[in-house]
Amino acid sequence: MKNAIKDLIEISQYSGSRADYTQGGGGNTSVKVCNSNAMLIKASGYRLVDISENTAFVAVDKNKIKDYYESVDLSVEKDYEKESAEVSKSSVIAIDGMATLRPSVEVGFHAILKKYVIHTHSVYANIITCSMEGEQLAEKLFKDKDFGFIFLPYINPGFELTLAMKNKIEEYVKENGKYPEVIFMKNHGLVVTGEYIERVKAVNTDVNETIRTYFNLEDNFRSVKLNPTESGFISDTPIVKNFVKENVLDKALLDQTPLYPDQLVYLNNILAHSPNTLVVDGGNVYYNTDIKQATTLEETLAAYLFVVTAVKNNGLTVSKMNEKEVYFINNWEAEKYRRSVK
Repeated sequence: MKNAIKDLIEISQYSGSRADYTQGGGGNTSVKVCNSNAMLIKASGYRLVDISENTAFVAVDKNKIKDYYESVDLSVEKDYEKESAEVSKSSVIAIDGMATLRPSVEVGFHAILKKYVIHTHSVYANIITCSMEGEQLAEKLFKDKDFGFIFLPYINPGFELTLAMKNKIEEYVKENGKYPEVIFMKNHGLVVTGEYIERVKAVNTDVNETIRTYFNLEDNFRSVKLNPTESGFISDTPIVKNFVKENVLDKALLDQTPLYPDQLVYLNNILAHSPNTLVVDGGNVYYNTDIKQATTLEETLAAYLFVVTAVKNNGLTVSKMNEKEVYFINNWEAEKYRRSVK
């Protein structure tokens, strides 16, 4: 268990300390404990960088979750999303001295993957996943790499995504005789999985750098910058500042181009229900809140603008979530819980 915690901290710091890889409470990591049914995974609503020896992660019985997806009977008419969530909650294993938290909303697919899993909302990967040409680009860029990959269409997170990922992986293994280490999820993000920690980190870096180099993007977005004001903070991140100088940034713009779930969870939701928290005025973006929420909003906004701009500047077609997909995220109990975690 101690080694697994150490490894979880390592991959979480690696992937969570960069705003170009993860923003706010987005993304998740997991490590399966050797000679055990236990899997350690980021707790819902927490940032990856919050994970320490006794904070921001939870242990679950991976076999209980995996067995559910192996045996689920889809011929029965029921609420599988609710049922799978109950299985995940009931799989939590108490750890002495730690608060019992709620596992990441994506604990299902973590349970079916290899020992180490890094799931990020990388701005580089999302240039591909948020463009209509994404699957063809992935084939062009990664067909000759020494790792296999699959490209999933947009699928609602939770039960549906886990089951679709499981089926696609099985198809890939049957056709190629090896396990895919990389998973692109349309309008969502990137997953890298494997049995060795250094390999998983190396592959994740390779994927991101390959995309960044292909599009000739500068490596200048690893963190955001905020300056304090009397009521909160003002954006000093070039991506954000440059955009609002020349464009209107409001809820209508974000509603018009829904790219991925985290945009809806953090940005659109705030503008709809707490409009005084994020205010655009005089070519500046103000956050009237604490540093944690301000950082989450700034990271999410900067990443969103980075992806939209890069897609358009490279002659690609923006891929948007449809109304049904947006409705699911906005009304999904798991995402409402994630928004509520302070």
